[in-house]
Amino acid sequence: MKKLFMIAVSAMIALSSFAADKEKVAKAPQKTIDGMLNTALQLNSIPGAATEYDNGKLIQYAFSQVGYDLSDNIASLAGEGKAVKKMAKLAVGDLIFFNDGQAGIVYKIGDDKSLSFLHVVNGQVMISSSESLSYKCGTHITSDKELSSLRKEYEKEQKAIAKAQEQHAKAQAEAAKAAEKAEKERVKAEKEAQKAQEKIDKANKEAAKAAAKAEKAEQKLNDVTK
Repeated sequence: MKKLFMIAVSAMIALSSFAADKEKVAKAPQKTIDGMLNTALQLNSIPGAATEYDNGKLIQYAFSQVGYDLSDNIASLAGEGKAVKKMAKLAVGDLIFFNDGQAGIVYKIGDDKSLSFLHVVNGQVMISSSESLSYKCGTHITSDKELSSLRKEYEKEQKAIAKAQEQHAKAQAEAAKAAEKAEKERVKAEKEAQKAQEKIDKANKEAAKAAAKAEKAEQKLNDVTK
């Protein structure tokens, strides 16, 4: 019973873990992490746009540009993706969380391992340094390689679907052609059978006529010989 319970819990965890929608990723307006980050920065060029965002909404908006549906809740976001325990292991595009409640998206990692991140400050999307902040945790959501892989998987699936549809259409066309041929053969056989029956009927009539004629001749002969 305990083993079954553990399996059930594991299944629930697996189902609740983040999974990307390949179709959304393939059809997303941005294809790279850089494109995603630049799109988020461009909110500043739209009057009043950035004022509608907090850090959670900024993260949600940014990742929607590459086809990911994330929560806008900071606490929930900290549980998304793959945990990154050490700040030194973070990559551009990862989510970063600090002990003072700040959060953002890793924007750049310097040669000296210094890290800058994208977040919202006073209604503006800003790039800030993490040097003076106390790192809490980080999460990895996706990368250019993963995005590319998802797009390729989607394209492969679409090609397989298109091929299957083509084969189905071909099979249907062949079945329709075979049915048409069978119908023509049936009609032809029916006509030939009808024609044969007409010949039989004609032969029967001629036989009956000949029999009647023979009977009449025989009767006449009998009358003469009496």
